[in-house]
Amino acid sequence: MAIVAHPDDAEIQCGGTIARLVHQGTVVSYVLCTSGNRGTSDLAMTSDQLTTLREREQRAAAALLGVSDITFLRHDDGDLAYAALPLRQELTRLVRQQRPDVIITHDPFAGAARYEVCYLHPDHRAAGQAAFEATFFCAGGPLFYPDQIAAGLSPHQVAALYLMMSDNPDGCIDISDTFAAKVAAIQAHHSQWGRQPDLEGFFRCMAEQAGARWGVPLAEAFRLMR
Repeated sequence: MAIVAHPDDAEIQCGGTIARLVHQGTVVSYVLCTSGNRGTSDLAMTSDQLTTLREREQRAAAALLGVSDITFLRHDDGDLAYAALPLRQELTRLVRQQRPDVIITHDPFAGAARYEVCYLHPDHRAAGQAAFEATFFCAGGPLFYPDQIAAGLSPHQVAALYLMMSDNPDGCIDISDTFAAKVAAIQAHHSQWGRQPDLEGFFRCMAEQAGARWGVPLAEAFRLMR
């Protein structure tokens, strides 16, 4: 299960990994905390229109990676920190329902802020924090949200979290064979990436940097928590 803040986060940060997992026969699901309903500079665009557009783009991008199970929680873009408790409850319910072995999400302990937009965005930290708490503490504990247990859901403890966007990654996934699929999936998010002049080159550089520490040509790096 990939729990991310916005449409395109999964493809950008772990799209190659997801494509590799699916190719190996792993079932992958997405949980989108927001639908990116404020991510535009177009003065004529409404929030509802943008939600529809970005959810359509997300479904198309996920399909290119082999993912069809997508849950949109539709919290407001930029405000996840203010929805921390209901978000944690929703994520706990989804983990208990779907019972994933592994969660991929944002690293809530990424370290010192870096001055790139993606690292400064408060939703990334908030989504990672809610996912971490739901997964490590709540989903496996029957006294967290007992109404879910009473409704027939059982506690569930995942085996591991793969934390993306970390300042302290301790491993990487080789995406040399799935890099093209990752780029194609990112291109499906046309409203966000349609003006990037060299999209493939931009993300190739990121993948090269991620793999350099481990001698991998193209990679996505993670911090693993068991």
